Amino acid sequence: IHTSTLDTEDDDALPKATLTVEPNPVFPGETVTLTCSGGSDNSWKSQWYKDRNDNVVSQSVRHSLTGDTLTINRAAASDQGLYWCQGEIQSRSISSIISEPVTITLNALPTASVKIVTPQGLLYPGETVTLQCDISDYTDWTYRWFRYNEELPIKTRKTITISLPDQADQYQCAGMRRGRPQESNLSSALPIIITGELTVCLQSGLQSQ
Repeated sequence: IHTSTLDTEDDDALPKATLTVEPNPVFPGETVTLTCSGGSDNSWKSQWYKDRNDNVVSQSVRHSLTGDTLTINRAAASDQGLYWCQGEIQSRSISSIISEPVTITLNALPTASVKIVTPQGLLYPGETVTLQCDISDYTDWTYRWFRYNEELPIKTRKTITISLPDQADQYQCAGMRRGRPQESNLSSALPIIITGELTVCLQSGLQSQ
């Protein structure tokens, strides 16, 4: 949790706004809650600013303003930056001391990748192929597998086995976990195609008489 306050000797009679952000840093798609506290009077309402004094954060599809709270839903790169707040009682033209700014940073999600474990080299009809999903960082992933954009619902392990030629296709994977981040980026598609040909060699058993 990141918290900031601004103390000004000349305004000791005014409440001092305190800005709290949770969580921070943020991963794409998460919900971020900013709380501006200070005055004990329920009449206080928070005004929110981002990056510039004239850039007031307003209600939108992803930004919800409720009392002393700003909620950012489905955090994206555009939400990064400096935030600060100020409490106001509009009916009495009273404002709190502006909080110190807090920087919200968006961290990138880990990216998954798919590779062939076995067999190495050419792929022949009748073989089985083992695919592995690798995701950097963390070890407690539950895996998701996709065959040509359709999820394979019963496949949750790090490796899967497919049969050729019936299951030759494009495969992708991704990860989910309980902690933060709760998901990875989807891997690039790995095409599984038959690259080897079986040849039949016939030997004549006839002998000349």
